[in-house]
Amino acid sequence: MTTDNATDVDGRTARWAGRRLELLALAREYVLDQGVSNLTLRPVADAMGVTIATVIRQFGSKDALLRAIVEDINTELAVELRAGREPDSRSAEDLLRALWRRWSHDPRKQREFAVCFELYGLAIANPQRYRWFLDSVVTQWLDIIEVQLDQVSIAQAEKRKVATLILALFRGLHLDLIATGNRERVDETFELVVATLLNVVGPR
Repeated sequence: MTTDNATDVDGRTARWAGRRLELLALAREYVLDQGVSNLTLRPVADAMGVTIATVIRQFGSKDALLRAIVEDINTELAVELRAGREPDSRSAEDLLRALWRRWSHDPRKQREFAVCFELYGLAIANPQRYRWFLDSVVTQWLDIIEVQLDQVSIAQAEKRKVATLILALFRGLHLDLIATGNRERVDETFELVVATLLNVVGPR
C-alpha cells in the first residue's frame, strides 16, 4: 500500500493549524530561558515536543520564529498597558515609578529585556538580517510609552521627545541591572533622574 505524501503533509499541517499560538508560547518560553545567540531549531522543536518540520511549516525559519516571539512580547505589553492604566499615576513622576516597578521588578520582564539586548547585539553586527528588529525596537516602544503619557500633563509637542528620553532611561538602567545585578544602585539612580527629568520637560 502506497502513501500519498501530499495527503500526509496536509494532514500534519491541519493538525497544527489551530495550535500555532500554543507553539509560539512554548517557543517563547524556550527562548526566554536559553537566549538567542546560539539558538537552533532542533532543541527548540524538542522543547516544544514537535519536529523541526512542524516548526518550519508554522513559522518559516529561525529568524521568522524570533520575529514572531518579539512581536508577541511587544503586543502583550501594549495590551497590558492599554487595558490597565497605572492606578497610582497621579503625576508624571508617579507614572514613571509605576512603570519602572512593573518592568524592572518582574522576573519575566527581566528575561524579555535580556533577549531584546541579545537581539540588539546581533542586529548591530548584521543589520540587514535583523532589519525587522531595528525598524521596530524603537518605534513600537515609543508608541507604547506615549499611550501612557496621555495620563499626565505633558505638552503634546513634547511627548515624542519625552517618550524617547524615558525609553533611553529604562533601557540603559535595565542593561546595567542585568549586567551587574546591583538593584539598589540602579533604583537610586532611577530616582535621581526622575526627580529632575519632568521638571525640565513638563507642560509649557
